[in-house]
Amino acid sequence: MKKLLSILLFSSALFSTAFAETSEEVTEVYTDTGAPTTEQNKPSNVHGILGAALFGTHKIIGGDNTVIGLFPLVLMRYKDVAYWNIGGGGAWLLGTEDRSLKFGAGIRARGGWQPGDDAELIGMERRKGSLDGYLNGVWRTPLATLGAHYYHDIGHVSGSDAASLRLSHNFRIDDGLRLTPSIGATWQDSKRVDYYYGVRPLEALPLRPAYMGHNAINVNAGLAGSYLLPHSWSLLGGVITTRFGSGIVDSPIVTRRYSTLVYFGAGWRF
Repeated sequence: MKKLLSILLFSSALFSTAFAETSEEVTEVYTDTGAPTTEQNKPSNVHGILGAALFGTHKIIGGDNTVIGLFPLVLMRYKDVAYWNIGGGGAWLLGTEDRSLKFGAGIRARGGWQPGDDAELIGMERRKGSLDGYLNGVWRTPLATLGAHYYHDIGHVSGSDAASLRLSHNFRIDDGLRLTPSIGATWQDSKRVDYYYGVRPLEALPLRPAYMGHNAINVNAGLAGSYLLPHSWSLLGGVITTRFGSGIVDSPIVTRRYSTLVYFGAGWRF
């Protein structure tokens, strides 16, 4: 069990580092709405999707570049009690009898960055990755699903906090196709923004002045889709665009206000 946990945490850390802020919105959509499954067949106690996806996204730290890569798809659930996805995992602790309203707790990996990641970051100190512990709640209604999360850095790297709200809805186009549009907002406190986007006085250069970050609110909108294939296979894909708050964008090492993530992959459904 410890070995499996280490593998999943390592995979989540790679995902969070590669996608930076945008990864958090992707994982929240699947936390709130769940992995795709058939309406006719009730899933077993342990169910989910294992696979891989190709992604492309804009970097916002350092040079204004596009990153393309491959990441593992891990969407696992035990009944309606516990879950693990590509960014972390948790358990539902309280809920109504019909499970339309439930509350839980979990952990999520958060990636950092290295000065060697980009020429614009040379001369700066490493920003370490960490683990967030969180409390979350999901309220599902016929009209929409509302998800709320509150995060705290339990890895003691930045000692920071963050919170998010997300509104989404599953549209089942037919027995195989599901589309999930979503909109959301994420607040990050000044400690988190300063640690990951700030420039310390000893790191300052003529074209990179010192910067002490302040709290920021990022807003985003996206569309996730899944299509069920024969023999327990599924296609998954989506696009999500994030507009970063001024506390982040004002940093001299941040080159974009907007970042768009596009991903497409396939997985085995069990």
